[in-house]
Amino acid sequence: MQKKPKRIQQPLIFISHATVYKGGNTLIDDVSLIAYEGEILGIIGESGAGKSTTIKVLTGQIKPDKGFARIAGKNVVLEHDSVIRKMGYVPQMGSLDDVYPEFSALKNAYYFGKMYGMPKSEIEKRAREILKILGFSEELMTKPVRHLSGGEKKRVSICIGMIHNPQVLILDEPTTGLDVHLRIEVLNYLKILNKTLNTTIVMVSHDLEIAQYVDRLAILEKGKVIEFDTPERLLHLFFPSKGRAILMTFKVVTKKLLQKLKEIEMIQYVLQVGRNSVKIFSTGIPEKIDSLIQAVYAKGLEFQGFSIDQAKFLDYFRIRMTNAAVAP
Repeated sequence: MQKKPKRIQQPLIFISHATVYKGGNTLIDDVSLIAYEGEILGIIGESGAGKSTTIKVLTGQIKPDKGFARIAGKNVVLEHDSVIRKMGYVPQMGSLDDVYPEFSALKNAYYFGKMYGMPKSEIEKRAREILKILGFSEELMTKPVRHLSGGEKKRVSICIGMIHNPQVLILDEPTTGLDVHLRIEVLNYLKILNKTLNTTIVMVSHDLEIAQYVDRLAILEKGKVIEFDTPERLLHLFFPSKGRAILMTFKVVTKKLLQKLKEIEMIQYVLQVGRNSVKIFSTGIPEKIDSLIQAVYAKGLEFQGFSIDQAKFLDYFRIRMTNAAVAP
């Protein structure tokens, strides 16, 4: 019996060579991004990097001067009405004008569900399903939104963005304005939502935490995509020893100590990660740790202890984007 040919998976998110000009300036330049069903795509960059413009291109708010964007195979500009039903959008915390503070989470969901022509019973069933995934008890579901915490309000806006069962959920700065523990909480719930409902998610942020939650990561700088890959591959390709590092503790870390470490030939990057700690990225970890230690001793440096560590995306960001590392 002849086997059926394997179906080629089509991307659910596809931005192709998008370029946007405004007032003689290039806001984004030749931006291309892709994500498949069930994936989380992260887009990070500093202010002015082009994140907002990229999202506006993806959501059809801006027609690019060059290139195009598709969601679920639909051109976001030419087939905008069709795309809207396939897409959920959650704006920044500061612009959540579409959440009514006097309404409960369920009433908010009901109001917006009606806009999509959904029957009341379907809205309530869908809203409860999503809110339970997002960690809401019955009490929280029925409490006025104005009495909820920042993280809970953000989760209500996520529920609203998901109420019509879109294939793609797009979030603009989902963790802005939240404390660290609330940022992690929201990201954890988004990951659960992604895995439970198989919803493809796009997160745009300047917060590095999202790198731990995404399947594909794009880094924007001055309107260009400077890196696009899985977070793991970005770390493995950038750092020696596939991102393995030595975390070394000294009595005190000085500029002179860092300078001596960078002079060691096998060391590629050095990061101070604490008052007394240094993370060393070197070739030959863990195979050549003895050679590395001997090289440190040969520089007259005495350390108090060491352990094998792994590169974090914050390490990558400090070296790649801010040049905060002492590198040869």
